[in-house]
Amino acid sequence: MVWQDLSSLSTARSFCRTQQILLRYTGDVGLLKSVSRRNRHTGRKWKPSGSAVVLLPSAEALNDLRPLLTRIVEALGTNSAARLLDADRAQVSRWNAAKEPISTEMGRRIVDLHDVLTRILRVYPPAAASLWLAGAEPLLGGARPIDVLTMEGASPVIRAIDGIAQGAYA
Repeated sequence: MVWQDLSSLSTARSFCRTQQILLRYTGDVGLLKSVSRRNRHTGRKWKPSGSAVVLLPSAEALNDLRPLLTRIVEALGTNSAARLLDADRAQVSRWNAAKEPISTEMGRRIVDLHDVLTRILRVYPPAAASLWLAGAEPLLGGARPIDVLTMEGASPVIRAIDGIAQGAYA
């Protein structure tokens, strides 16, 4: 579903449709989780070994945000990406073409949006993910995940996505 189409739907109809799709996919996710639990060790906590972390020279590539921006633009389109980043469409195109550097604040927004999109698409297919991002989420106090992302950052939205993936309900 295209982002601009979401704004034209009536709130009640959109909410009902979102809930129907999410309930259907939540059941599917539960089935997938039960299968995956049998195939991996779930009691093991992530505990890094060793006391030193040495970054290789190739780690410098992690500083380049353009690959993340490119993936966002490919997933949403330039107009929607610009709207969600609160940037001008032409500015997003210039960043993507490496004609201008990406500011620190915009870099944070790009990383946050990329992280949220990547995580929600691991839980729901694109149509349901679109509805979820623009719909009311009980794990976020009924707020729209996209609004929480812009006002509070990615952390609460990622916690909600992780809760959904683990079968949590508010």
